[in-house]
Amino acid sequence: MSKLFNLKKIFKMSSLIMMAILCTLSLTSHESYAATGYQGYAVYRNGVILPGNLQWHAGLMDEPSSTKFDPVVHHSGSGYVKWDSWANFLDGNQFQAVYKPKSNPTSARRDAYVAMGRRLKDEQISYTFTYQIYYDSYTTPTYVYPDDITSIRCDGVVEYVYEYYGDRVYGNDTYWDISKNGAQLNHHMLVTPKSQTGYLTFVSSTAN
Repeated sequence: MSKLFNLKKIFKMSSLIMMAILCTLSLTSHESYAATGYQGYAVYRNGVILPGNLQWHAGLMDEPSSTKFDPVVHHSGSGYVKWDSWANFLDGNQFQAVYKPKSNPTSARRDAYVAMGRRLKDEQISYTFTYQIYYDSYTTPTYVYPDDITSIRCDGVVEYVYEYYGDRVYGNDTYWDISKNGAQLNHHMLVTPKSQTGYLTFVSSTAN
């Protein structure tokens, strides 16, 4: 069984590396040769109503600015993780800010964020309100790959992408990485999109 898990991990790692290369070379409207502007950064708007308070909604910039075509990868709460227009991301609400990991990622690292956001989109992952991400912890080995994820929340898109590449967003020294199987599944129930920004670095109050 361990050999099968190892083969599965090797196959998934190879496919992720190839996917990143193809995304970089892709000659489409969603180019990402070297991240510019706000590509790979997290964006937030308000307008999510929860019992007793007003919450935020999170997304990941696939393009350098909000004026580009379908600049955001996010989960709107219906359907699957998707590319979306700026107007659809805002959904009539007020934009809050752009944030980045405290590690001050390089352009190459931001390219990797963009590629992973696209991978989440391609996996057609549905929505969950309860957890940032959800997966079968009994069949998933140490690392949680995109095709292991069965459902995800909007802030889970941001945190999974960042922490998959080692850029810590939230959590203590033991349970911060939601791309690894374990108690992270329950630990990250305490996070909300708005509180998530407290563990990131503010970049701008506009996304243009």
